[in-house]
Order: sequence, then C-alpha cells, then structure tokens
Amino acid sequence: MRTVIISVIGISSILIVVMIQTTVNMESRYYEEINDALAVAMSQTMTEVMEQESYGIQNRNEMIAAFLQSMLQKVSTDIDLTVKIHQCNYETGQMDVEAIGEYQLPDYRKKSVSVRRRIAVAGN
Repeated sequence: MRTVIISVIGISSILIVVMIQTTVNMESRYYEEINDALAVAMSQTMTEVMEQESYGIQNRNEMIAAFLQSMLQKVSTDIDLTVKIHQCNYETGQMDVEAIGEYQLPDYRKKSVSVRRRIAVAGN
C-alpha cells in the first residue's frame, strides 16, 4: 500500500511539472511570435512611409491599414489577437501600438500575453 501511495504521488508530481512546463512554453511561444510580428510590421510600415514608392502611404488611415495587414500576415498561430493603436502620426512618422493575444490552455483556461512597442522615423 505504501508503494502505491508513493507511486501515485510521484506520477502526480510529474504530471503537474509537465502541465506547468507546457503552460510556460505556450506563453513564451505566443509572446515571441507577437513580439516579432509587431516589430517587423512596424518596421515595414515605417519603411513604406519613408520611401513613398509608387503606391506609397499617403495618410494616417493608409498607414494603419498597411500596418494591420503586415501584422496579420506575420501571426501564424491560433490566437485571438487584439491590436490597440495608442498613437499613429503620419506627419511625424510615429506609432505606439499594443498587441494583445488571448489563447486557451490545455485545461481550457484562457490566458493572454501583451506586447507594446513605440517607433519613430529617424530624425523625428
């Protein structure tokens, strides 16, 4: 009987450690993906604002649309994404954006990660 109790406690401990590790891995993966997508999308948008090529961005709305399109193309996992644009100034080339991703854990609890970045075109 003593061996059975010790075995059950050992197996339970291992399962708890595996669940915690899975949760930490999921959070890290989602955070990194959102962080990378946000950085690339902001950089790409600011490059388009500065270069003003053939179909260049002409105003704030086009700047936001280009950013959102780029951001959504970079996120590939199954996550509910909310993008908050705190500041977007086309004239000065500045953006302050927050991306919030909500995902579901294996035990069906919801968890979220948040990344906020600011960027300004050099010289502004």
